[in-house]
Amino acid sequence: MDFKLLGEDIIQKAKKWGADEAEAYLENVKSFEVSVRKGEVETLQKSVSKGLGLRVFINKQLGFSYASDFSAAALDETIKKTIDLARITETKPWQGLPDFGGQPLADLDLFDPEIENVPDKKKIATALEVEKIALAADKRITNSEGGTFSNSEREIGLFNSKGISHTSKQTNCGFGVYIIAGEGDDMHGGGWSSSKRFLKELAPVEDVAKIAVKRALEQLGPKPVTTKKVPVVFDRYAAPAFWMGVLFALDGDSAFRKTTFMSDLLGKEIAAPLITLGDDPTLPRLVGSAQFDGEGNITRKNIIVEKGVLKMFLYDSQTARKAGAKVNTIARRMGYRTGPFAGFMCVIVENGKVRFDSLLKDVKEGLYVKGLRGMGTDRTTGSFSVGANGFWIVDGAPAFPVDGVTLGGTTLEILKKIDKVADDLDLRGSFNSPSFRVAEITVGGKKT
Repeated sequence: MDFKLLGEDIIQKAKKWGADEAEAYLENVKSFEVSVRKGEVETLQKSVSKGLGLRVFINKQLGFSYASDFSAAALDETIKKTIDLARITETKPWQGLPDFGGQPLADLDLFDPEIENVPDKKKIATALEVEKIALAADKRITNSEGGTFSNSEREIGLFNSKGISHTSKQTNCGFGVYIIAGEGDDMHGGGWSSSKRFLKELAPVEDVAKIAVKRALEQLGPKPVTTKKVPVVFDRYAAPAFWMGVLFALDGDSAFRKTTFMSDLLGKEIAAPLITLGDDPTLPRLVGSAQFDGEGNITRKNIIVEKGVLKMFLYDSQTARKAGAKVNTIARRMGYRTGPFAGFMCVIVENGKVRFDSLLKDVKEGLYVKGLRGMGTDRTTGSFSVGANGFWIVDGAPAFPVDGVTLGGTTLEILKKIDKVADDLDLRGSFNSPSFRVAEITVGGKKT
């Protein structure tokens, strides 16, 4: 299937049949997924799907529809139906295609041709092996949620009547395991995974199993702590959940409608000067990278927070036009069944300049967070409350595990009280952060 010929033909027909502007998003996805538990295959799924998402504008009226049938008759019917929909929708002055046209794409090396040649038996064997190694690692490992392996090959094309004609092929692959340690009232889970664009870059099976086991065992025997205000260290793998809550509060349309606590803070300090946070989907081979965004704009690095100062909200072209904002747009797309929307693609919090150990060494008493049960931030009010687990710090070192504690306060207070950022950034996915320390957060434990 030649996406370029097909996409450009759809645009030409849409224009010919009455659309002022038109955009076609084509997608073809092949995927494989297996999950195993206690040495047996539980689910095995292989799928091939394709689809078209079509947007047309007539007098700033929007019509959108999608289809999975690529026959000539079905595509023609979809085009005509979308044009009919546009004619009966409401005119909104900000609606229409982005103002930019076609631009050359960078080669980010996102496609591994070797994945499709790997036998399914080998993929299943990887899932079985990582679980087997984890279960046999320690007698305190008592159960398993299973091992997994998955991979996908995705071809996308985005075309519009302003000259955009982009295609891209991407692959993803990954495996992992989640096991249970302990018995009775003292049972704790731990998991780990490896996900990459290229099969050969996946971590060794033994390493993934070893880390999953460690994360389960280290939480055994948690002790209660009393509610108090103490320094809190966020582990680099727990930190992304916190930053996700912050990013959702930076939605541009919410800022325009004054429905986020960040609405009036553009250009102001919202975090400690140690924090610089950006969206950078331009790094080769990274899982979160892409050549173009959900509206066809070439991807670029955008600084969202620079040395603590809020530099931009997150807009797509329509919400930016609605708000009158002159800013680089970042549009996401969840597949052909949805249109583009403002968001983030590959968030990276910049590395600090100190070793991780220095985050703990001068803490007389505090909390080292290894996991969060949610994001914590209320986008409307800015209040912060989230469950956490990890270790209680005594005299600069982890002393014993804790579970079921709650972190409370306000997001802005927490951001501004970040007093150390480690140099341990690990680019694993679409959210990446080094470990960092907050000088003081209320940790809710047992009542005194």
